[in-house]
Amino acid sequence: MDTFEERASLYRSESESFQDYLKNLSQDSWTRQSACDEWLVADVVAHLVGNSEFYAGTVSRGLKGESSPPEGRPEAGTGHPSISAASLAKSSIAAREMLGDKLLETFIEKDNVLINLLTGLSPEDQVKPCYHPGSIVPAGNFVDLRFKEIVLHQWDIRSAIEEKAGLSAASLASMVILINQSFASGSLRWAFWAGPPLDRPVRYRFDVKTPIPVTADIVVEGDKFRYDETPHGTADVTFRCHTHIFALLMYGRMQASEAIAAGHLAVDGDNELAGQFSQWFKGI
Repeated sequence: MDTFEERASLYRSESESFQDYLKNLSQDSWTRQSACDEWLVADVVAHLVGNSEFYAGTVSRGLKGESSPPEGRPEAGTGHPSISAASLAKSSIAAREMLGDKLLETFIEKDNVLINLLTGLSPEDQVKPCYHPGSIVPAGNFVDLRFKEIVLHQWDIRSAIEEKAGLSAASLASMVILINQSFASGSLRWAFWAGPPLDRPVRYRFDVKTPIPVTADIVVEGDKFRYDETPHGTADVTFRCHTHIFALLMYGRMQASEAIAAGHLAVDGDNELAGQFSQWFKGI
């Protein structure tokens, strides 16, 4: 797995590349519907402005030893997209309307502040606890969290404009770290939306070989789940795919049924259960 310094360097490079992409985006593209149901492309960028402001603020506070919730925020560990998705959608649209023709300029300004803060963290600073609605997070892992935000939302934009858009290969190591470990909005707890309890647990096994290997079981009980990094027993469904398909599935950017139909996801086991996977993992 890449070191913090390597991931931080990749995060900076990807962020600066995304800035250049937005600078060259046609005016018409900014008003197109993104892959996010409620957001135009400009709304996605406005969301990233808010995300950069929040991350910069909470990390700066954490470096000073402050990890309590800011005013108006829930206790760490109690937040979830199922609670905040509607208000987040509205606030991003409102921010886009307020920023108007200053949106791109503001995004680049706020993004650069956050890039410099996160990539400049010393080893001592990287472990300092910082607030997030999903959990208390080490400051260094905000590199991975922001990397994920930039890459996923870039995909939300590019997939609505380009015929073939994929996740940045450079981001996949950070994605796997977030999925494997419980780091706030990067963890599976953030991506999982509970439903009615099942009659019995369903075991989904992922066998991902390239480019970043992942072998794990996700056991769903309907209203809760667990992630087993060491698979055991017999799986109801085994999925085989590329790492970027794994990440898109986990964060709700691709439905399992669509991935299967497109040949991106090979399945062994119960096909009906395979198709149901995405009712639980929706991300935001």
